Amino acid sequence: MKQVFIIMCGVLFCFYSNDVWCGKSIPLVWESLYAKTSPTVDGKTDKMWEQAKPRTVVVREAMGGDNPTEVVLRALHTDDTLYVLAQWPDDTKSDMRDPYIWNASKKDYDRPLKPDDQFSLEFPITGEFNIRMLTLVHEYTADVWHWKAGRGNPVGWVDDKRHIISQKPIKNGMEYPMGGHGTVYIARQMDDGTSSYSVKPKPTVFEGTIVDSFEQRQPAGSVADIQGKGIHDGKGWTLEMSRKFNTGHDDDAPIDPAKENICAIAVLDDELYWDHSVSQLITLHFISNAK
Repeated sequence: MKQVFIIMCGVLFCFYSNDVWCGKSIPLVWESLYAKTSPTVDGKTDKMWEQAKPRTVVVREAMGGDNPTEVVLRALHTDDTLYVLAQWPDDTKSDMRDPYIWNASKKDYDRPLKPDDQFSLEFPITGEFNIRMLTLVHEYTADVWHWKAGRGNPVGWVDDKRHIISQKPIKNGMEYPMGGHGTVYIARQMDDGTSSYSVKPKPTVFEGTIVDSFEQRQPAGSVADIQGKGIHDGKGWTLEMSRKFNTGHDDDAPIDPAKENICAIAVLDDELYWDHSVSQLITLHFISNAK
């Protein structure tokens, strides 16, 4: 295991990688096996997943490189669709985001910040894709499959999003000064359409000590390209996701089974925003259908 040290905003951070050459990580290879039939995307491991080769990927905290966690990935594909299975340990099931909490003294509901568990898989759309978002070196746009345990998961959908990283101001981009060395602009944008959830109004009468603040609905448009369902077994998550190779939307990265597809994963365990764990770059390689 090699260490890579980077100074950001005057603070020295340490990033880890299994293989580093001239400061760049050598991608891991993750294989997708051709399947004649499709697995059911329900968070349960169908028997057909046994034929998919497991690939263990270590994710570490993006800031500091601590708390390594092993994620086991598997992939299957049909003629037009990629299926992903991800499994990782998590002792605490967090499947509500910012729920309404009853305050007995006020006889009213509060809505404190509370993360739900999350997982993402990213593919490059344009630019020089990298696992670092706070960077003065790279500019890129990534296609993000963003699964959220407390929002889209109850109805089996994954947010289809983009991350846009730039050193120039961008629409809806947050500004991050880099200690006098420059500025990074980051936009996290939902694809076009209607998402699979919305915020519910705060209850006006007592409905329980904890009340979910989101309600689910049928998504539509480009944001509804990815199906996904995760199940927590008390020790960790098993997540299945699927998406067409080509969605027909220009805000998605096409997946070409004839080529090597670079990607990366991230895990958020009761975390938000910068407090997340990220992998090194991964190469998704498709095993062709032998005819």
